[in-house]
Amino acid sequence: MEKSFEEKFSEARAAVSAVSPQQANALMEKYPDTIFIDPRDADDIKSTTGIIPGALNVPLNAISETPENELPGELSSYSRHIITACQGGPMGALAAHALKQRGYSNVAFIDGGTQSWLDAGYSTAR
Repeated sequence: MEKSFEEKFSEARAAVSAVSPQQANALMEKYPDTIFIDPRDADDIKSTTGIIPGALNVPLNAISETPENELPGELSSYSRHIITACQGGPMGALAAHALKQRGYSNVAFIDGGTQSWLDAGYSTAR
C-alpha cells in the first residue's frame, strides 16, 4: 500500500533539517550561492504567497523524477546549500527529502514555507 501524504511528510521531516525564515536568510548571507527552490506549480505560486526572490521553480515531480542532466544547471553541485519552500511547508519538506535522496548534502526546508517567510517580514515575488 502506498504511503499517505502525511506519512511521506513525517518521513521527510525526520530526514531533513527544518529551518526558520531567519535561519534561511542567515544561510543565504553566509553562503551567497545558496539556492532556494519552490516545488509548487507556477500557477499555485502566483495565486498564493508568491516565491522567494531569486528562487528556482522546480516542481516536486521534476525533483523526484527528472534525470540529473535535465535538472537546472544550478543543481550541478551536490554540496551547494539548497533550501526548499512551498506555501506552508509540507511540499518543501518532500522536495528537500527528494533532493537528499538524490545525493545533495546541504539541504533544508523552511518550516512554515513562504507563508512563514512573509510572516517574518521578508518579501516574495509574484
